Amino acid sequence: MQEHNQVGFSSSDVRIQLLSVIAASADVTSFLCFHDVFTSAMTGNLALIGIAVSQGRLLSSHALLALPAFALGAIVAGAVQGESPRSANRVLALEALFLALYAAMWWTWGFTPPTEAGIDGMILCSALAMGAQSVLSRQIDVAGVPSVVFTNTLTSIVLGAVRASKQKASLSRPTRQQIAALMAYAAGALLFAWLLQASPLLAVNQPLALLMLVWYLAQHEKTGP
Repeated sequence: MQEHNQVGFSSSDVRIQLLSVIAASADVTSFLCFHDVFTSAMTGNLALIGIAVSQGRLLSSHALLALPAFALGAIVAGAVQGESPRSANRVLALEALFLALYAAMWWTWGFTPPTEAGIDGMILCSALAMGAQSVLSRQIDVAGVPSVVFTNTLTSIVLGAVRASKQKASLSRPTRQQIAALMAYAAGALLFAWLLQASPLLAVNQPLALLMLVWYLAQHEKTGP
């Protein structure tokens, strides 16, 4: 059974927070560099597809690629996952593969892909990785935080805060975990928006490095009897 610290955060909490930073990096980079598309926040892509339809430019919308790519990433991750807690390593390895391909495209083309197909390729790999990450987050299972979209998490935080206020009690552990993940996403968005200007090469390599840290923490997670 996983060991929990009632004051601080467990290894699982930290892993979810790191995955939230990775998701933020995907959304910030894709929105700023790939012409108004998200590779993690699929709700936003549905809105973008609706806008594209209303403007008569559906086929030129990158959201039309990101949405099925995300779903495909989740499907493949769901197919490789198993019942054992350690099977999360297979899903993590799948996400790492997609992130490595994504980074390799940046190393090859830089921030000026030679063709529209180059941009599509990077959107595809990023969205596949985020789809796999959505499955990985469910396997880690911290306070229902999906790490790739935070609308429901924000609602849960608000309800948790209201409940605590009514009971004149401190915030529950799940609410604190959700707040930490949301703040990690916000901090990641700020960090990567800055890195894209200050050090683009670091910005595109960092997600894979953070995922390796997630893997390391999983291997060294403390367990009880």
